[in-house]
Amino acid sequence: MYNAPSVVYPVGRCAFYALLLTIIGLVSAAVGTLFLFGLAQRLDHSSRWTAVLPCLLLWMAWAAVAVTGWLRSPQGNLEWNSNAALDEGEAGVWLWSDLSSFEPVALIHMEWVLDLQDRILLRFRSVNTGQRWIWLERRSHPARWNDLRRALVSSRA
Repeated sequence: MYNAPSVVYPVGRCAFYALLLTIIGLVSAAVGTLFLFGLAQRLDHSSRWTAVLPCLLLWMAWAAVAVTGWLRSPQGNLEWNSNAALDEGEAGVWLWSDLSSFEPVALIHMEWVLDLQDRILLRFRSVNTGQRWIWLERRSHPARWNDLRRALVSSRA
């Protein structure tokens, strides 16, 4: 589809991404607990903590990185401007604006990584911000969701 309408879509922290991280954390904690319980049966009392403590610290470090990554998820507005183009022959341009920035930044690369119908994972790159990953959710702006999807399809053509 060509000439998709211009659209501005809000990007915030994704509840689905938080749920995914929570599930991964719980499953890894359960598997790690079972593994360490089996290991502890074979070790004497003095060397149990030597095996358990590094695993516990590693899991806690992963959890801290996961929570910090979710809290630092990019937030702002993703915009498809169908009336502008970076290069001759392009149908439009994607723009990104953080909540703290005043001017949108043109994106030099936009990649549609995963489509779950009501959630989309995108990877984009601009000259100023480098590479970023964002989750878009239908619930952020249901009225503009289909316009956003049309713009994504149009920009891939």
